[in-house]
Amino acid sequence: MAPVPYKGQLTTWKDDRGFGFIKPDGGGKEIFLHISALPRVSRRPAVGDTILYEKVTEPDGKVRAAKASIEGVAPSPRQVIRPIPNARPLPAKRKPKQGGLLEALVGILGLAVVALFAVPLARRSFYVQPDTSIPPSPVASITEPTCVIKGNISISSGRKLYHVPGMEDYTWTEIHLDKGERWFCTEAEAIASGWQRAPR
Repeated sequence: MAPVPYKGQLTTWKDDRGFGFIKPDGGGKEIFLHISALPRVSRRPAVGDTILYEKVTEPDGKVRAAKASIEGVAPSPRQVIRPIPNARPLPAKRKPKQGGLLEALVGILGLAVVALFAVPLARRSFYVQPDTSIPPSPVASITEPTCVIKGNISISSGRKLYHVPGMEDYTWTEIHLDKGERWFCTEAEAIASGWQRAPR
């Protein structure tokens, strides 16, 4: 059985919130109308419009309009989605990691190697006069091979994010200097340049 179309006049419309109320032609309680019930109209509804709709009763007993249209207003043509030229494809989703024990052992081994080199350097720097030279300029930090913080621009959001060694996405993050991405020597330098710490 096909649904019965109803007709009424739009008496209230809150365009900023996308809803209003229809006074049915046959009288009775006003019917709630949400903008989502008008998916293919070429303009926004206005008070006084005649609305054609189907009545839907929610489980809580409230009545709303569905599959609505504005009488005398042609439906908008279907939009054709065209690909954006030169768009970079989204990165493929990685499979969940397997073999966590092996990765943990590699991580511990890596920390041990870092500690072996860091402790002697820390002892030596304790006895050496502090360096009072001028810190490297931002241009120098871009090309400095010892800088390990990756400044990456997100493909999906365009946000400038930095990744430090040990973060989940650090290994997979690639830096493209020609696209405005860069290397940083310290987190403070990255933050001062307007970059935010990546979530992972």
